[in-house]
Amino acid sequence: MKTSTKKLKINRCLSKPSTLLFANKKSSLVTAIAVALMIPSFSVFADVEEEQEEVERISITGSRLLSISAESPSPVTVIGKDLIKASGATDIADLLNKLPSMAPGLAGNTSNYNGNAGMSSQDLRGQGAKRTLTLINGRRHVGSIPGESTVDMSTIPAALIERIEILTGGASSIYGADAVAGVVNIIMTKDFEGTQLNISGGTSDRGDGNKHGFSLTHGLNFNNGKGNTTFYVSYDEVDEISAKDRPYTNSNWEYIDNPANTELKNQLRAQGLTAEEITEYINNDDIPNFLIGQRYSVTASPTSVVYLGGVAYTFNADGSMRPVRLGESGELFDKDQGLTGVRTDAGGEQLGSYDYQRLRVPVEKLIFNNTLNYEFDNELYFSMDTKYTRAKSESRVFPNSVYGSTLLSADNAFISDELSTLMVEDGVTDLPFGRHFVEMGLSGSDFKRELFQVVASLEGEFANGWSWEFYGQYGKSTSDDTTVNDFYEDRWQASLDSVKDENGNAVCRASIEETWYAREGENYSNCIPHNVFQPMSDELVDYLKVDHTSSQSQTQRVMHFNTSGELIENWAGMIYFSTGLEYRKETSETSPSPIYREGLGGWNTLSRPVIGNYDVKEAFFETNIPLLSDVFLAESLEVSLSGRVSSYSEAGTNTSWNIGSVWKPTDDVMVRVSRSKSARAPNINEQFTTESEGFAWLYQPCSQNQIKTAEAIVVENCKKMGVNVFVNEEGETTSDMRWYQPGNVVSSGNKELDVETANTLTAGIVITPTAIENFEITFDYWDIKLSNMIDSFNVGTIVASCPEQESLDNQFCNLLTRQDNGVITDVALKTLNLNERRTRGLDIIMNYSFDVFGGEVAINSITQKLIARDIQTDPTLDLVSTVGLYGSPEWKSSLNLSYDYQGSRLGISTRFIGKQKSRLTNTPSIMTHHETPTMLYTDVNFSYKIDDNLSLNVGVDNLFDKKTPQMPNAYSGGANYYLGSSGGLFDTFGRMYFGSVSYEF
Repeated sequence: MKTSTKKLKINRCLSKPSTLLFANKKSSLVTAIAVALMIPSFSVFADVEEEQEEVERISITGSRLLSISAESPSPVTVIGKDLIKASGATDIADLLNKLPSMAPGLAGNTSNYNGNAGMSSQDLRGQGAKRTLTLINGRRHVGSIPGESTVDMSTIPAALIERIEILTGGASSIYGADAVAGVVNIIMTKDFEGTQLNISGGTSDRGDGNKHGFSLTHGLNFNNGKGNTTFYVSYDEVDEISAKDRPYTNSNWEYIDNPANTELKNQLRAQGLTAEEITEYINNDDIPNFLIGQRYSVTASPTSVVYLGGVAYTFNADGSMRPVRLGESGELFDKDQGLTGVRTDAGGEQLGSYDYQRLRVPVEKLIFNNTLNYEFDNELYFSMDTKYTRAKSESRVFPNSVYGSTLLSADNAFISDELSTLMVEDGVTDLPFGRHFVEMGLSGSDFKRELFQVVASLEGEFANGWSWEFYGQYGKSTSDDTTVNDFYEDRWQASLDSVKDENGNAVCRASIEETWYAREGENYSNCIPHNVFQPMSDELVDYLKVDHTSSQSQTQRVMHFNTSGELIENWAGMIYFSTGLEYRKETSETSPSPIYREGLGGWNTLSRPVIGNYDVKEAFFETNIPLLSDVFLAESLEVSLSGRVSSYSEAGTNTSWNIGSVWKPTDDVMVRVSRSKSARAPNINEQFTTESEGFAWLYQPCSQNQIKTAEAIVVENCKKMGVNVFVNEEGETTSDMRWYQPGNVVSSGNKELDVETANTLTAGIVITPTAIENFEITFDYWDIKLSNMIDSFNVGTIVASCPEQESLDNQFCNLLTRQDNGVITDVALKTLNLNERRTRGLDIIMNYSFDVFGGEVAINSITQKLIARDIQTDPTLDLVSTVGLYGSPEWKSSLNLSYDYQGSRLGISTRFIGKQKSRLTNTPSIMTHHETPTMLYTDVNFSYKIDDNLSLNVGVDNLFDKKTPQMPNAYSGGANYYLGSSGGLFDTFGRMYFGSVSYEF
């Protein structure tokens, strides 16, 4: 029987595509979406005629179809405004990053290092933020990272969010590129009427990390309710949290040799066992090869440190020498590694590696938003959204520092007689020293960002009943990034090289003779000699320091048209069809400061302008075809098809497609499956980045410590590189190379890149047993195969992988420049198509609610089991499993409990993170603390509606003040060896309090 339909009266508080909406009956559609809910309930809006037989045509995230039967063949998770409000999050990424489906993305606790401090992003399935498409009301949003489409989530006003819909399957055929891993669609509130003031604040258990802010929303209807305009303004300020105030994140844990294991190795060696036999034995006995211990570099000091005659010396304010105050043991470790490698344990005067780091960056943010909606008499709908944001943030890391590789010449004017004598006794001609020059201030950047976007749309219907939509949008984001406490490299070198003139006065050598480091045309007559053994004078700091500003901008223009309606009716029901066209142009420009362009700053860091643009013309279609209806074992069976052809000005033409099916054998069960191919063209940064050069401390895989535990192939390749590899007195294979060496990292894009493709399979079952009211559970399997992945290796992967291959003629070694002795001096980070990544997993989502004591209890859980996460970095190499490594635990889960009673709500949320290792080969026999413990974080919130106008919301995050796992690489928040740094996996803040009060009038 044909179901009668009515013309779609679009409720302007929603924008297509929206959630599944049925208001006239309890439908399996509602059941399907409720399975994904993490909240007790959420409100949906639909205009329904009084006649019960009329059903509204609706749409869902992951589809542009307007149809009656619109279950999604791909899983969709929905987060409602109640949970958003209860979380106390002013940056929605803080809430989303807790979902099991998300890998840690940019946020206030992860963005101190990467040049994007204060920004937030989402990373579905750990495929990278640039493969997660963020939509606002189903439409694209201008990116905030120049050269990318990554959206800064912190620019989206949390108080205006109606709900968030997360589609965790490839959706490029529906929404275009960047939807490789999925879509985060944020539906904003519209048609607000009245005035609402919200004041919020928060602090940590330790009294830092304070945050405060307010938002004001005012909406009014006009022209007899045909029009509505809503104004929104918010201001939020978040203070920093320093790692030095969290000792557990500044504890410098690392693996150290186990003396008992060393003794055993000597015994086995004395018995005549070969090196291979010894390794096999000790890797499988009950004695760990390595223990964990705290080690602090003696150069991590605010005063200069030298190392002579096996003793580490530092200097008093008057320049006099004294031995360094060592750690609790009073010992120096790794004495044979020179000043760059010698260390002590905790308890001394040395600073931790995170002493100057920020666990959360400060952010100041202003957002203005306006919506205008109007329904004309001919049922033509007009809407316009305008947004402006302004934000300030900053990153700070170590002050200018040297770590033992910088040398003072023997005739330096400030080397005392006492120090000179020790140098002669130790056979030292040029003196290595190390120090943090704290007088120069912490290095970093100040960021000032602005974003403007306007979207205008018209929607209506053709005479045949088909709906249509046309919209245009313009967005621009800009950023002025000021590098602070930088220094002129040539002045730095000139001031360090101080000698005595003919009158016995200390002067810069460059002021009296030509030197190799003197910049051409620079006059060094005013050079101030630098006495590194005493505090820096203000005059010297002013001579050396320079602040300089770079600018960035990104512009997005979009024109879009789509139409949707009933195509034809077959034996099982109506076939719905949608098609459309879209044009998009992206333009990006990065303009480095003159200091960067000329390479005049610290370490001669050299950056070039990046100017690029591309446009893309796209045509797409989608259809939903019912195959069976109301027959045995098939209440319904539908197939959905979609396809998109994209023509890029730079990357050529590519296609994306999706085929899915939804089968409902009974009221209690729904089975869904989808298969898709997604394509992502290279972005502007990946193509147009010009060659830039920067200083870095380069890890050396053939160094003394590393080669001791290296595999045989690494040892042989290190020898071929020219490294002096030998067997020490303890019979251990080692070398004379230091662990870290100064070097350069050269980054560049690649205009020869191909598109990357992802083949995604999702298959799931939704169970809604009628015998258990308000209970739903889903099981969804997903499989993502990413081919021709566009990325660049991180520096650590390149240098570590070079000697691990069968031949030195491999793509990793080809990116390195080495000296004759094997020391790596340069690393090329070129954007490449990096072959394959395979990720598979299972999501289990449960939702159950019931009434008790006059209120409602709701239980919601999401669990992710990571089945496979395999990385192939070279076509000649096998896929390498990373499941269980840092950043990729096998199990992640969240559980949400709430009780609602007469306007009050108590919520408890827990987040589970499974065990992880730094390497899959780690076992108790190889090292103690070979894996992190399981971590469980608990958040509590309580909201109370005092009266019809006033409500209160308070909460505590990390209620039990859980610390980070105290083991190497995990104590600072977590890291992923294969995929680069991934802070934010573990909570680093500790217990945090928040609260807000809302008043409506």
